[in-house]
Amino acid sequence: MGKPFVKLFWTPNAYYCFDVNHNEMLQIERESFYYLQNSLAGKSGTSKEPEEVQQLKEAGYLAEESVVKEIKHPITDYLEDYLGRRMLKLTLQVTQDCNFRCKYCIYSEERNDKQRTHSKKHMNWVTAKKAVDFLWEHSIDSSSVDIGFYGGEPLLELELIRQVVEYSEKLFAGKKLTFSMTTNGTLLTEEMIPYLKEHGIKLMISLDGPKEINDQNRVFQGGGGTFDAVMGKLKMVRRVDSEYAHELQISMVMNPENDFDCINEVYIKEEQLEELFVSAAIVDMEYDDKQAGSSEEYTWKYQYQRFLALLSYMGRIDKKKISPIMVAPVIADMERRLETAQGSRLYAVDAPSGPCIPGQLRLFCTVDGTLLPCERVSETSKTCYIGSLEKGLDLERVSEFLNVSRITAEDCKQCWSFRYCTLCGKKADGGNGRLEAERKRKFCSEVHSYAASKMMLSLLFQEIPVYYGKQAAVIEGGEG
Repeated sequence: MGKPFVKLFWTPNAYYCFDVNHNEMLQIERESFYYLQNSLAGKSGTSKEPEEVQQLKEAGYLAEESVVKEIKHPITDYLEDYLGRRMLKLTLQVTQDCNFRCKYCIYSEERNDKQRTHSKKHMNWVTAKKAVDFLWEHSIDSSSVDIGFYGGEPLLELELIRQVVEYSEKLFAGKKLTFSMTTNGTLLTEEMIPYLKEHGIKLMISLDGPKEINDQNRVFQGGGGTFDAVMGKLKMVRRVDSEYAHELQISMVMNPENDFDCINEVYIKEEQLEELFVSAAIVDMEYDDKQAGSSEEYTWKYQYQRFLALLSYMGRIDKKKISPIMVAPVIADMERRLETAQGSRLYAVDAPSGPCIPGQLRLFCTVDGTLLPCERVSETSKTCYIGSLEKGLDLERVSEFLNVSRITAEDCKQCWSFRYCTLCGKKADGGNGRLEAERKRKFCSEVHSYAASKMMLSLLFQEIPVYYGKQAAVIEGGEG
């Protein structure tokens, strides 16, 4: 036989074949596994085809080609409806100014020159009102919407934020409306807390670990570390309103060149951070054409903490004994692990799973009214422009961004992780005003690693009740 369109996996307990077209994991015999392995290596003629392989082929499995003939996202023909009536979130860039000068920031003058730079530009009320009206006009069929405030440092524009909140609450009366803000926290005052709580404004405060790590990168505009100032504000919020303080969330950017235990230490020792939700991410160097380095010690400590978090999820150890950094990613992994069993098969007209619907889930509006798919893409690259408040959304550009995999169509059609791709248009933005195939391909290995890890996790929890039931006493779907 030729090369089957499959991916092989094995564990200490069993052998598996992932049939890509069917998006189905099959447990197979050892003999079949090694036969298929040889087939993938072009050596199938060296051994007799096992009966099990013949049976699978007769049942429609182990095809040698992808069934996908055309790359087209299923929402492509319905973009006008989704973007015209079902928007869910608007993020307002109320300012490009900030009282910090974080060294890894997307606005940094030292790096990320392809993405954004600091400036004194700020959003005026006319633009903000147009943006809120735009959301209202394009969310008729949405039962709830969220308006986010983003910078720079958004609290530099508190009065504008107040105007937006009060206007929005009147405009969206009868619809569930929430507000969110990403802030460094240092401009918070005691007088702000009752207002923020009254209007349900959820704060995500940035902090990157203990003082010695945080202050390496997160510094004030005039120089000097920011850790003490941020911790002082967290303490203040807890003193003014402990209930609101417990609803705060922490955004952490991890540099894997640091020691994971050291990064994690702050969330264990600092009382102000106790029980707060932590959203952690690796420092973003994509627009610098770099990847964050990772020490071997960081990697194994991270994996050990992830293992403990899995045990906590299963109810085997107390949640208080695990790293707060690992709670969110492990819960997300566990919730998504069933996708390998529930996802649909591949179709003749299909698209990899990476892109969201640009602008529908988290439309980003810059200080001057330019519209981008979200706040994570480049503001200076026209590749990412999908419209403006003045001219509206350019559905052709949105479709191009949504169907980014068309630029690598032949590769994608033959990719075993088609259903588990995480790549969006940002990964193909080289700053030249167009989506670039070669740039996108640079991230494919990450997708393959992610997909394989996800499938191995799914197999682990599939095998536990079969092979380790007595030892594990698994509690399905619960947290510790």
